[in-house]
Amino acid sequence: VSFNAKFYSTKITIMKKMIKLIVLFTISSFMLIACQDSGKTATDEGTKPAFDLDAAKKAINETNAAFGDLIKKGDSTGVANLYASDAKVMGSNMPAITGKAAITSAFAGFINSGVGGATLTTTEVWGTESMVSEEGTYSLSDKSGKELDKGKYIVLWKMEDGKWKLFRDCWNSDAPLPAPAK
Repeated sequence: VSFNAKFYSTKITIMKKMIKLIVLFTISSFMLIACQDSGKTATDEGTKPAFDLDAAKKAINETNAAFGDLIKKGDSTGVANLYASDAKVMGSNMPAITGKAAITSAFAGFINSGVGGATLTTTEVWGTESMVSEEGTYSLSDKSGKELDKGKYIVLWKMEDGKWKLFRDCWNSDAPLPAPAK
């Protein structure tokens, strides 16, 4: 075999290896770029950021704390303002309450009946950017701190005017029903 034939054979083998390396490098680069892009939640082109359930949960917990503070202050209007404009309240042993005026009146009745404190504890939150569901427990107390009632609740939260607002509020007492009068 002549020198030229060995030279060209070696050159072809080296070129094949280089082509394989270039193809492998190109594929790896595209995969790396694709993986980096899929992890982005927002870009400069204006795509929508990913929904942050932890941020929604934090906002819900802050509103629940404000709810308790407003009950303590006796501010039924402030409590009603935590609800969406088309909210509905569905508590134990009462008909559903719809609308801000009726919700304000209902909470004024609760406060006037001796409810002086409310503690809401979130146990679970799930949902999307348009609606979040919250499950939790509540405790109602009088002004001295004596527990009047406790139970569980489910609230549907809706984004309104840039804030999470109570949209559907349903709770049930853990207390047994009183015995019928004889």
